[in-house]
Amino acid sequence: MYEGLSAPLPDRQYYLERIGITGELKPDLKTLDKLILAQLRNVPFENLDVYDTGTDILLDIEHLFDKIVVRHRGGYCFELNALFMSLLKDLGFECYPIMVRVIWMSTSYEPVSHRAGIVIIDGTRYFCDVGFGGPSPCSALKLDDPSEQQSGMNHFVFAKAPDGDFIMYRIVNDAREQLLKFDDRPCENVDFLAPNEYISQNKQSGFKQMRMINISCAGGSASINTNILRIHKDGLVEETVLDTEDKIREALLNHFGIDVDFPLKL
Repeated sequence: MYEGLSAPLPDRQYYLERIGITGELKPDLKTLDKLILAQLRNVPFENLDVYDTGTDILLDIEHLFDKIVVRHRGGYCFELNALFMSLLKDLGFECYPIMVRVIWMSTSYEPVSHRAGIVIIDGTRYFCDVGFGGPSPCSALKLDDPSEQQSGMNHFVFAKAPDGDFIMYRIVNDAREQLLKFDDRPCENVDFLAPNEYISQNKQSGFKQMRMINISCAGGSASINTNILRIHKDGLVEETVLDTEDKIREALLNHFGIDVDFPLKL
């Protein structure tokens, strides 16, 4: 009944072309970091299907491959990390998914609403996430290393919560900013069906209330929050109001490589 959630990757080469990767790839840390950065810079985090159309988000590998690779769309964590892990397994990596609670800028106890992954290389566990849409690492991080780890322009650190869960922090102005909280226990793909249903269909979900798009770029990032386009570059932010549907479509295509034919909300 759920076999499609763990189906083999339909076409490895097509996926690698989608994220601009060529050459020989081995299941090692160098390759993993290369794949993570390429994914983040070529496949946007986006919730257009949830916010603008209200359509169901399907998590079977064939559908995800068609959406993200063939149709050059993006997705959110349950989509992006699922397909990315399918690629990793196809390349020979040992990896498994984990359920994550987003605690970034949280003022209450939030539900589990995020999927990330753990990759094991030569006995070392690495945290891997290509679907956060927030200040996430652009490379793999050693999960069991309590020291600060640099990834791109950011520094991160893992600590243990009183309940035994891991908490991932970003270091900002010498202080810890909490981002994610999670158990390192392996999950199955079927475990994400219920939280995916809540995130994509419940009217209280933030994904139903705001258009969220983000992609990493050299020296910064580009994002759209509902109808505000922000270009972050070398510490500066350029902000533009997208007050017509045509402007939204133009921004989607120029900054995120997204071309859709359905109506977009203003």
